[in-house]
Amino acid sequence: MIVCEIEAQGARLRNGTEVTVRPICPNDAPRLQALFARLSSESIFFRFLGHCNELAGERAEDLANVDYQTQMAFVATHGQGNEVKIIAVARYALLQRNEPDLAEAAIVVEDRHQGQGLGTLLLKRLAEYAREHGIRAFLATVHQANTRILRFIERSGLPVESNIDSGVWEILVDLDTEPECSAPRNIDDRSASSPNGVHNVAPGDEGAGGKMDKSAGYGQK
Repeated sequence: MIVCEIEAQGARLRNGTEVTVRPICPNDAPRLQALFARLSSESIFFRFLGHCNELAGERAEDLANVDYQTQMAFVATHGQGNEVKIIAVARYALLQRNEPDLAEAAIVVEDRHQGQGLGTLLLKRLAEYAREHGIRAFLATVHQANTRILRFIERSGLPVESNIDSGVWEILVDLDTEPECSAPRNIDDRSASSPNGVHNVAPGDEGAGGKMDKSAGYGQK
């Protein structure tokens, strides 16, 4: 089993919710299924460009097992012990092995936690990791009615190129420029502005969760 040794990081969302951002791991499969079950039908449609009633166990296991190079995923969790829940996921997968610098990407944020800066935090963390592994761009496909995720991408601070076809935007996100948004710090860090060591999400963070690309997210059956 491949193990990712990246340390977890802590952050406080704008509404005060404390979350932990860490790499996904194989035993997260049941938590992914639970997250999917909590998503609204509208969120499922916008994120996956289609309808899906459930996330099957086999598919959840596939999503929870990544090689941390050609595929990567970060999760945001909330709660302690047996009460830990995954409330958001950001992931990428290389588009083609002969294009090692281009990856499809997806972000999913549970409905009740949208608009709190969580999507922005995950995008920044995913982009940082992708750059470190030679990926220079993310490809995103977004339904034209999904204005929340379109605004989120626009406000990410990353240069983009876009094209629309049959009501679906295809967006190329350039990773050579770092997004202008706040990153979570390690929950053990101490600073004068954060006495308990948890980074506060800046008011300017859009944080709208949403689907960036079907093939990198839950949408594959």
